[in-house]
This record gives sequence, C-alpha cells and structure tokens, in this order.
Amino acid sequence: MVIIQMPLKREYVIELLNNKTIEDCTFHFIKKERMKLYFEVDIDNQTAAEIAKKTIQNSPLGNALFYNVTIQ
Repeated sequence: MVIIQMPLKREYVIELLNNKTIEDCTFHFIKKERMKLYFEVDIDNQTAAEIAKKTIQNSPLGNALFYNVTIQ
C-alpha cells in the first residue's frame, strides 16, 4: 500500500493516479483519512512509491504541491 500525505489538491492526485497503469503499476484508490490518501498497488510498494512521486512531480501542478509518499 502506498500512502500519499498532502494538505491540498488531494482530489487532483486521486484523479491523477486512480485506476491508472503507470510504468506497469496500477494504482487503486482505497480511502482518504484527513491528509492521507491510501492506494493499493499491484507491484512492490517501494517501486510503486517511487512511481507515484515521479508521476506527481511531473504533473502540471507537481512543482507547486507539498506532499510526502510513504509505504505501509
């Protein structure tokens, strides 16, 4: 499971990743708890976290967002 913590634009990141396959990793949004977004992935968590970071950073709003990506 990949957890993305961010105070703003959570819906933007959900739309960016949910049910999308990026670099052979499919992200499935599970739940939102306060500032945390939980995604289930179909590859190892560490690789999925790196893919999520890179995808958010390369998005149009990536440079302006404050976020942290961790694994569980």
